[in-house]
Amino acid sequence: MKSSQIQQIKVVSNTHWDREFRRTFEKTRRRLLTMMDVTLDILEKDPDYASFTMDGHSIMIDDYLEMRPERRALVEKLVKERRLILGPYYTLAEEFSIGQESLVRNLLWGRRTVEKYGGKVGTVAYTPSSWGQTGQLPQILAEFGQKYMMFYRGISHHEADAEWIWEAPDGTQLTASRFAVYARYNWYYQVHRAVTADAVFDKAYEWDAHEEVPVRIADGQAGEDLAFDLQEPELRYDRSRLEQAVRDMIEREGSHFTTPVFLAMHGHDISVAHPLESQIIKDAQEIFRGEYTIEHTDLEGFWAAAEEHLDRSKLAVLKGEKRSYLKQGMWTFLFPGTVSARTYLKQKDFSATARLVRYAEPLAALAATLGAEYPKNYLDRGWSILLSNHTHDANGGCAPDAVCEEIAGRYAKASDIGDIVSEDAMCHIARNISPEGRPANALQLIVFNSLPFTRDAIVPVDLEIPSTYKARAARLTAPSDPEVARQPISSEKSSVFVDSIWEVPRILNSSRIKFHAKLTALPALGYRVYDIIPETVDLRTRGSIVVNDTTLENEHLRVSVNANGTVDLLCKQTGKVYEGVNYLTSQGECGNAWKHVAPTFDRTYSSVGANAVICVKEAGPLVGTIEAVYDFAVPADYGDGTGRSETLVKIPVRVEYRLNHGSPRLDVTVRLDNVAKDHWLRVNFPTHLDAKVSTADTHFDVISRPVELPDSTGWVEEAFGTHPLQTFACLENGGETFAVLPQGLFEFEAREDDASTLSLTLLRACRIKLAVSEEKLTELPDEGIQCPGRQVFRYALVAAGGDWKSNVLLQQADDAAHPVRAIMTGRGKGSLPGEQSLFCISNSAVHVSAVKQAEDGEGLIIRLFNPTDKPQEVPVIFGKTISEAQRCGMDESVLEPLSVDGAKVAITVAPRKIYTLCVR
Repeated sequence: MKSSQIQQIKVVSNTHWDREFRRTFEKTRRRLLTMMDVTLDILEKDPDYASFTMDGHSIMIDDYLEMRPERRALVEKLVKERRLILGPYYTLAEEFSIGQESLVRNLLWGRRTVEKYGGKVGTVAYTPSSWGQTGQLPQILAEFGQKYMMFYRGISHHEADAEWIWEAPDGTQLTASRFAVYARYNWYYQVHRAVTADAVFDKAYEWDAHEEVPVRIADGQAGEDLAFDLQEPELRYDRSRLEQAVRDMIEREGSHFTTPVFLAMHGHDISVAHPLESQIIKDAQEIFRGEYTIEHTDLEGFWAAAEEHLDRSKLAVLKGEKRSYLKQGMWTFLFPGTVSARTYLKQKDFSATARLVRYAEPLAALAATLGAEYPKNYLDRGWSILLSNHTHDANGGCAPDAVCEEIAGRYAKASDIGDIVSEDAMCHIARNISPEGRPANALQLIVFNSLPFTRDAIVPVDLEIPSTYKARAARLTAPSDPEVARQPISSEKSSVFVDSIWEVPRILNSSRIKFHAKLTALPALGYRVYDIIPETVDLRTRGSIVVNDTTLENEHLRVSVNANGTVDLLCKQTGKVYEGVNYLTSQGECGNAWKHVAPTFDRTYSSVGANAVICVKEAGPLVGTIEAVYDFAVPADYGDGTGRSETLVKIPVRVEYRLNHGSPRLDVTVRLDNVAKDHWLRVNFPTHLDAKVSTADTHFDVISRPVELPDSTGWVEEAFGTHPLQTFACLENGGETFAVLPQGLFEFEAREDDASTLSLTLLRACRIKLAVSEEKLTELPDEGIQCPGRQVFRYALVAAGGDWKSNVLLQQADDAAHPVRAIMTGRGKGSLPGEQSLFCISNSAVHVSAVKQAEDGEGLIIRLFNPTDKPQEVPVIFGKTISEAQRCGMDESVLEPLSVDGAKVAITVAPRKIYTLCVR
């Protein structure tokens, strides 16, 4: 559309509010109080100020009212009147650094929060955050009643006009907007600043130009990133500049819109409602009467007007993940580096999420069907803490150390809550196991499989057996698993506290017996009770996974540890050998949390030349472990910034390779002490597979991306080969597959080299360079972003025939990251059987993402998705008869009733579909 065809201008006042970024949460909240006080006063006193949009999220209202409870009535009034616009999100997350269920819970919590204050979530999902957008978001948002999506990072201007159609992998479509040239700032910079600051982009401040009171802490006790705060900022307005400012804005951006409706976004980072805004809009209406219709409105109002002119048949349709580098445009860079910034925070998020989603919720659901009360309050608290970390600059790892230390503390709290809920559920079941047929002095091990598929597991059992048994070993037996294979770990005299609410801690003299146990066909999302039989002789075994001092071997793999600490992997299924796998590289890093920037004269260091000390740590028929220890010499830092330092430091590295009996994967643990700065540390796997695409899982899907990089010469932003993953990435070719299954490491690259190397980022040690304003870069002395000190990284390797589907890599990653739980107990006092399953899904083509109580407390929610291109028939078999089943949206609204056959519900999941089932 030509600029001359614009007829309507819709001005939307808003803020972009970082809950914590430059400053800690409490210090940022102090500024939130000022922002909200001013904004609420304006909305209350100025009826012409139409509305103010709170950045697409809602947590800040909780934060505000905690300190200003007396203003709740006014907040509720404005929310009900849709003058204070909240949601649909609870927090604005960096999507690729968090788990898939967190996206859904974020929207559930956003809706809950908006409704708590008397509002109703609208139909526009607006997010100025996240560096790229996950491909299933249209499907997720549609099931929360969203019709429109607005974002600008991850789409380049050459791909579409301002309005376009975004299609999810399952075919769900939303109408979308990428905004125009100046994104969410266009009215703010081009009109508002032009008439109130006598400038558009110039940000120079003149000390004596205005009657204001600038104040800055000057005693050296408040850190480095200090600014002057204007205590009495002057209100200025030059009406004479208004007409030209509006015309310049339309001229610059009008051609981007496909309808005569121009979206004018009035807002900025930490901006506040302006008391002269309604007057400025009135003046603009008067100036342009008969030429433009100008209205102060919200995003719903913009879309309502645009809908009258939209011709969807002419709009570009873009499908799936949006992570385009900026070929054309300005400001709206992808900035993909956050997925590798402060990887220790990503690992903590992965762990906390697992404790809530993969343990606490399913085990609590299991216990609830067996008579326990569902711990809604605890789980709500866990989720509120976890989601409060999902503010993009926070969970992106971009903030200063003081902020990230608080984030780490909240992750610890969320993890603790997950453990508490899980352990309470297990204890409920333990005390309610039937004592029938067991003596008063019975010893039992209850093993819990929290995943919804039957699985075998090798478990490191840790028992404290009363000393009266004189035990030196113990065996396990259950009716459905009578002969449990074992491998000893240790046996020693011990003692252990016995706690009671009625007594002081007492002491049980005991024998501490540790051994590996191979448990078979553990019930899906259920438990099994094993009898513990103490033995007075040492456990001796024959055979070993370790076949010589440097080699592990089982039914699937032969693993040879090389002198430099790498391994050669023989896949027995295909006969292919992957040589020199698992070496480290260190590249220079001059960038920041948002972006990798190599030094002008970079040098890449490799551990291929390392001289490792190799030892066998564990050898037996069930588990074999070999460790390689070496020093990895890398530059100390980036020196003067043009090249890396000539001074080398040695990073101590310990790599543990573990192979289990019957396992198709090699488990790897890397421990190191990062004593270097300014480097990008990756682990590398030469595959020699001629793959044109890499494949990885993402939120509720598995996608393939080209290995070949686009030629980004002349682009606004340089394209890189790194991509996000959730739990696996692989290369496939000719019936051969090599995969890495990391735990909380979200960045990989399929490199265009002769070895077709798959690389996984362990850490990217950089500096805090805050570009709060494009004209000024502030570098802070904080060192936490360098990821110093001891680091632990865990991942598994799979070398096999077939592809990701035949190797059930989603299920394998789940199994590797979420081992079974076990508790030792005495005889129970209830009536529960010795084995129970909540439900089982045997179709491994679909993947379950959540098992939880319904939000209304009525029923069990099971969410699963089909990442394949074919419909999947999925029989869901429950452990008990069910009375009712429904297909729901992700918002848990009922979509259709389902047929029930006793304890079975048969569903069909369409290709790439996310399916939510509710049963009662």
